Amino acid sequence: MLPRYRTSPKQFVKMVYSKVQVNGKLELVPMELYSDGSLKRSA
Repeated sequence: MLPRYRTSPKQFVKMVYSKVQVNGKLELVPMELYSDGSLKRSA
């Protein structure tokens, strides 16, 4: 069964950073932002 709309692969937009507190210490975690609004933790 084919989807009704064309599915294009999500495209990488830019790197963003999320603030995370670990053991009382603030760290910036790099995240990849995609065109569909999803985030993925950068390796």
